[in-house]
Amino acid sequence: MQHKKSFIGQTIIGVLLISSSVSIAETFPDYGYTPPSDWSGATFQLSQQYPKIIPSSSSFPWQKIDFREEPEKYLWAVLNYCFEGNLQTDFLVQNNTIRLWYHAPWLHYGANGRDFVKGLTRERSSRPFELSPSQSQQFRNYAVGFYNDLGGFTIGQVWNDPQKPDVNNIVFPEGTVSFKLLFTTAPESIADFLTDAPEWMADVDRAQTAQQVLATKVRLLQIDIAVKDNRSSKGGWIFGTFHYDSGVNNPNPWLRLRPLTLMWGDDPSFVPSDYQSGSRPAESWINTESPIVKYRSNPPSGSTPPSTLGWAGRGNGPVDNPLSSCMSCHSTAQIPASSPIIAPANLSDEEKLRWFRNTKVGEAFDSGSKTLDFSLQLGVGIQNLKSFKEFTENLGGISAVKHSMKILSVPATDMKSEYQFSRD
Repeated sequence: MQHKKSFIGQTIIGVLLISSSVSIAETFPDYGYTPPSDWSGATFQLSQQYPKIIPSSSSFPWQKIDFREEPEKYLWAVLNYCFEGNLQTDFLVQNNTIRLWYHAPWLHYGANGRDFVKGLTRERSSRPFELSPSQSQQFRNYAVGFYNDLGGFTIGQVWNDPQKPDVNNIVFPEGTVSFKLLFTTAPESIADFLTDAPEWMADVDRAQTAQQVLATKVRLLQIDIAVKDNRSSKGGWIFGTFHYDSGVNNPNPWLRLRPLTLMWGDDPSFVPSDYQSGSRPAESWINTESPIVKYRSNPPSGSTPPSTLGWAGRGNGPVDNPLSSCMSCHSTAQIPASSPIIAPANLSDEEKLRWFRNTKVGEAFDSGSKTLDFSLQLGVGIQNLKSFKEFTENLGGISAVKHSMKILSVPATDMKSEYQFSRD
């Protein structure tokens, strides 16, 4: 029954967003599935007070670092900026006293939408052997992402009209930073590098009781960063990845991180045969000291992991699809989404290179589409709103949905308590 009410809750939230007064319509739901009736703990709140005026673009510590020569130093400069004030609040980013961070809206909707505890959404699952030779099954992964004030300004401009996002001329300003925490359901026993990783409890199984939620743990596996840096060769963005590594000596488990990859371009002509001949991508840095890289490069007999993190050795994280790269996936963020995120398997290597072009700032992946400037979170959110509107129209419009709610005996007085809003 909980799942049925939760789905109704998503629908009610959407109806209120579309049909209610301006004060409610200016806010976005925090999560899609409601807590169990016996839940008394805190719940996730979407950081959505987006700046109305573009913040001043001050200098940033990574701008003085040559990422080609010192990729690890660049990565740490960005991550330290992301962690400052957020480690202290357990990533309740709206409570950061140093600088505010923001979430992208409309990621609550659907079966894989935000959970009510931490705002986690479903990511790609880790396939057998991707993490270790003892991994015989898939493990689910979940994530939550954040934007700094410069990124938050752009998100707020896109969603200024909550019912009609503006996808014209989307370009995030220089200095925009986004980072994402990715957690896995894989147990520590699967891979030594996961030992004592930071854990969060999460409602990833849409639990029926508070006890079930409290018993469900996910552990840190990967952290992604993305920076708008005009020194980039592709779209003005630089992408990087860390992974948790128990072998890093630090008393703070959140800092037991191994810099894994950094990308400032997508090596537009580099194909797997180049990698196999001994060449390496020129616009990706890969940390060969990572236990994940060592394992995939030389797996034991009987283990069949992907040999590289990304296609032909490009930068990517352990959670990500090895047929892509950090940049190739994000470069497809556009409206309409004409091309798939990953090149179809039946294409030749030369045809697949279309996904690895070094596009210009503000250039959409496909002609006729409008760029979302590498923000897949914007793309998913806009698509979720579209899907919700189509759902209500198929039921006969908002009035019919409201009538259905009445038939299903969901009292109007319960809407705020059962289906919560962050600011209404």
